[in-house]
Amino acid sequence: MELKYEAVCGSGERSDALVRVRPAEALAIRISSKTGPMYEERIREVAEEVLQGLGITRAEVEICEQGAYDHVIRARLLGALFRAGDGGEAFRRPAPIAVERRGSPRGRLRRSRLYVPGNNARALAFVDTFGSDCVVLDLEDSVPPAEKDAARFLVREVLSTLDFGDKEVWVRINPLLRGGREDLGMVLLGRPHGICLPKAESPVEVAELAGLLYELEGRYGIPWMVWIMPIIESPRGAFAAPEIAKASERVVCLAFGAEDYSAEVGCDRSWEALLWARSQVVAAAATAGIQASDAVFPDIEDEDGLYREARRAKELGFDGKGAIHPLQIEMIHRALAPTPEEVEWAKGVVSAAEEAEEKGMGAVAYRGKMVDRPVLLRAKRVLELARAARMEVEDAA
Repeated sequence: MELKYEAVCGSGERSDALVRVRPAEALAIRISSKTGPMYEERIREVAEEVLQGLGITRAEVEICEQGAYDHVIRARLLGALFRAGDGGEAFRRPAPIAVERRGSPRGRLRRSRLYVPGNNARALAFVDTFGSDCVVLDLEDSVPPAEKDAARFLVREVLSTLDFGDKEVWVRINPLLRGGREDLGMVLLGRPHGICLPKAESPVEVAELAGLLYELEGRYGIPWMVWIMPIIESPRGAFAAPEIAKASERVVCLAFGAEDYSAEVGCDRSWEALLWARSQVVAAAATAGIQASDAVFPDIEDEDGLYREARRAKELGFDGKGAIHPLQIEMIHRALAPTPEEVEWAKGVVSAAEEAEEKGMGAVAYRGKMVDRPVLLRAKRVLELARAARMEVEDAA
């Protein structure tokens, strides 16, 4: 591969690196490290591995790092080289997978989904330590258009390097016709658990995404089914929510995006103004047998407002809620936790069902009401939420 232009990628912010590359007659690497001379050799090793992998032997490379991890160095150098050449399939080779990630269960708890900008190296450096159930590495609204190509490399390297533990890791791509296909071709190399599809307005979009995932899973050797979370952010999407929720077996959660919805409708971002759209999302998800996740709360300083909105979302039927800051996660989990009365009811339902099964009874009743499969599943989910909130449920199955 030959470089054609001079290009820059990254920044001089903490935990990041600024990389500049340009065509040259030979290979030269110059390094400036905030960490000191001892780390400069490691940076050089990382740079040489990237250059060798792309077959680049003639280039001038300058790397100025500000406490960046190896995966950030790789991502910023790849981004600069991508911009300095013609891109191509050479940049879509599988990245070294440094962690053993497994597939995620379809019905796992998704109380919180934390959005993290895909171009913010400092935020991404600690993303695996946040307490959310789901982490969403964002390539859409939080990333400026000029930085989307670089963000793809950074997100891919983060996925390939960090151990997210018991967290489910998602990537919010751009709409398929506005960069989403390019996003998929890059980030699927890092093996995320799921893809968030923004501004979903048609089941056709979901089916197209499902087809792309099927193709890329085979090409990249991903040993599990990558899930889909469509985000309803417009009136058209709200009307089509029932069809969107059932468009693919990969859809496990339907999310609501209040900011874009209220902007398009021209309504206030109040609970009353958005109640119909929220109800559409919840009803569509329930009909399809999947989860529903409420919109983010935009004011990170208003804890009381966040709690009230999350509590209302739970009462409406939402299973989770979005977050834009780690400090919002605990409040969301607290608001979504079941009440002691709900836990007592759930324990009674499960016990009644177990007793009926032991006696070979076909019908189950609790407190004078029939217990069918949806009711039993709801009771078990309440107990799962209670356990996640460390509530007392020792008598429950």
